[in-house]
Amino acid sequence: MAPTQASSSTSSRRWFGRALWAFLALAVVGAATLAVSWSIMSRDADSFLTMFAIRVPKTITKVLDHDGNVIGIFAEEHRVVIPYGDIPKAFVNALVATEDQDFWGHSGVSARGLVRSGVNFITSFGRRREGASTLTMQLIRTVTAKRQKRLDRKLKEIILARKLEKAYSKKQIMEMYANEVYFGGGRYGIEAAAEFYFGKSAPQLNVEECALLAGLVQNPNWYNPYNPDPKARAAAKSRRNHVLLRMVKEDYLKPQEASLLVDKPIRLARENAREEAVAPYVVEEVRKYLYEKYGREQVLNGGLEVTTTVDSYWQEAANEAVQAGLRVVDRRRGFRKDAVQFVTDPETTQLNGWRHYFENGDNVRGVILGWKGGVAQVRIAKATLDVPASAFAWAGKDLQKLLPRGAAPLFMVKTADDGTPKTVELDQEPQVEGALMAVDPKTGEIRAMVGGYDFNRSKFNRATQAQRQVGSTMKAYVYGAAFTAGKTPASMVLDVPTRFLDTGDFLTVTQPDGTTEYKPLRGSAKPYEPKNYERDFWGPIPIWEALRDSRNVPAVRTLEETGVLNVIDYARKCGLTSSIPAYPSLALGSADLTLKEMVRGYATIANDGLQSPPPFFIKKVVDRNGRVLESHNGAATEQVLDPQSTFQLIQCLQGVATAGTGARAGAELQWPIAGKTGTTDEHTDAWFIGFSTRVVCGVWVGLDEKKTIFRGADGAKVALPIWIDFMKVALPTTPREEFQVPAGMEWADIDRYTGLLATSATADRVLHLAFKPGTTPKSGSDAEAIQKVKEARDKAPVQPVEVHVWGRPKPVEEPKPVDLNATDPNG
Repeated sequence: MAPTQASSSTSSRRWFGRALWAFLALAVVGAATLAVSWSIMSRDADSFLTMFAIRVPKTITKVLDHDGNVIGIFAEEHRVVIPYGDIPKAFVNALVATEDQDFWGHSGVSARGLVRSGVNFITSFGRRREGASTLTMQLIRTVTAKRQKRLDRKLKEIILARKLEKAYSKKQIMEMYANEVYFGGGRYGIEAAAEFYFGKSAPQLNVEECALLAGLVQNPNWYNPYNPDPKARAAAKSRRNHVLLRMVKEDYLKPQEASLLVDKPIRLARENAREEAVAPYVVEEVRKYLYEKYGREQVLNGGLEVTTTVDSYWQEAANEAVQAGLRVVDRRRGFRKDAVQFVTDPETTQLNGWRHYFENGDNVRGVILGWKGGVAQVRIAKATLDVPASAFAWAGKDLQKLLPRGAAPLFMVKTADDGTPKTVELDQEPQVEGALMAVDPKTGEIRAMVGGYDFNRSKFNRATQAQRQVGSTMKAYVYGAAFTAGKTPASMVLDVPTRFLDTGDFLTVTQPDGTTEYKPLRGSAKPYEPKNYERDFWGPIPIWEALRDSRNVPAVRTLEETGVLNVIDYARKCGLTSSIPAYPSLALGSADLTLKEMVRGYATIANDGLQSPPPFFIKKVVDRNGRVLESHNGAATEQVLDPQSTFQLIQCLQGVATAGTGARAGAELQWPIAGKTGTTDEHTDAWFIGFSTRVVCGVWVGLDEKKTIFRGADGAKVALPIWIDFMKVALPTTPREEFQVPAGMEWADIDRYTGLLATSATADRVLHLAFKPGTTPKSGSDAEAIQKVKEARDKAPVQPVEVHVWGRPKPVEEPKPVDLNATDPNG
């Protein structure tokens, strides 16, 4: 037995010795390998350290309104760099408590973190892989990975972290981290995140907001509270509360404070993340301009700051007015059953858009479960709503046949509670489009611009790109030119059947008996015979009344008498630049023009004949260092129109807005305003352009295809309501001013029936009108004059058609210089 035991003992010692030597050999080799690797990687890490020193973080280009509020951003990484002093202390504490408790003490690597990570990995048999990265190591991974210089081994991170800690202070590292880290929603850095989630600057964040942002770092996409999945919002709150409890454990927060904060709901700046929809068409115009001038890279990463002319308050009003107005117009076109979806299993079907936090005004599809007593049961996500028939009324009768069980039409959320719809109304996405532009007539600054119903649906800007027939809005230029040529608002113009024959299409033949015949030169030649909107004729009426009620025949006859090239010249002086064909239909707006140039034209009129600058929206561009790259200021300085004639036109346009086709505007706004409706043939385009002394606004409504909006869709019905809703917001923010009367004008009371001076014989309403010196009617209205007008009016509807030969227009005379000091500028 003894020899056997001795042999076994000797063998064991020999095996242990060999194992020990092997372990020592491996340790030496490992240590040597580690030393060599450390040396090599340490040298490699120096290049990364250099990159940290010279790198310039990508920053966003901000688009601001005229008050400095952000209305849009351009960026590959939405980031605003701020100094350490602006980073909230609560955020720093929350971040350290949650991500790196030893941050202020370690030298880049946390021994406690490494040990904890290893223990958790071993005890869970590899199931729990808890990271041991410090904030310094996370910063390295964030910066290097984004620049395609990846550190594939933990050892490199450790080496660089230690070097970074030696090169920079803890505060500098924290500043870099807070400006680099991703917070979800495309936002990098705490300043961009603070604005995105809470609508405030980082220094203004409170403790629970800082805790939420610190919690996002771990998984910014899932914990993003703007995530439409309700589970994500709950997870975001749970994660925020976890951070608050970690702050308590690390002595950054008192337990009593945390207990109050964990019960607070998450209050975001803009539910559903719509913060960039304030002025999308303006922002897109800015983007195209900046890309062309400065290049894409500079715009997306260079940190430019662009100040625009936009007034966000007006812009919001414009957005709401256009969207609400177009929905009303589209409903008048009828309910489109072809836009309704149908589902086979109404009780269980899940529709797109249901995982959403709903607010008033949102749209969502709801499934009809059935009808009972005129009330529809509508299922939206997990909610079942009783929707009364009144919510469907606009769609017509036979609702139960129109929307049976299984139908899934679009609804508008009227009220919501904590993201869940409570009351809804049948809706549909409008096919009809619209545009609005509001400018300051003195500077040309665009204060608000809407280019369509929904920018996400169509980026085509109908305010600047769409050329459409302008209808009767063109009459302002016709009568403005007529007043410049010597007519007055009291001048009588005939509203009688009139036919215009173009000498290029018809040959004039004089018969032996002296009569004249007109023979077409080609088979397709047709005369132009304008009709009034109501298909009637009023006979002789004053221009004031012809413009007030937008009579078509008087406008074309005035165009002919004034000279078509003179009218075109007048429009050019107002600021119209597009082609204007010299045809009789010009008076009724047959020319295709943009809303932008029409608004500029009316702005020149509103500006008393001083030509309004071309509308613009960029005031200043500044680089990331504060250097001004460009600046723009508009000022109307050139007197292109006679001020006295212009005031006469304004008086007539005031008549439109208070007593004519736009009378609703005057009644609702109770403000000194002027304007003109416009409607084209077949009701394809509807306009209203109006102004006060401080704002000119134009509205267009129509379909992108030239189709009828609906029968009877004139400017007063579909464009004017949008204009009024916008001006209700805009006007009270401006001074209330009467239109300035130019010096030297003479005033007179006019009989609106005869156009003569009002006398005791005047029975109709008296017009108090301004006249240029020497143009006031010389005689008063009497029984004889009234009788003549009456006879002419009675005869007008049945009299033979008057034939006018539309020959080659007379050349435009060179305008005489305007002497503003003269008694009569028309001289």
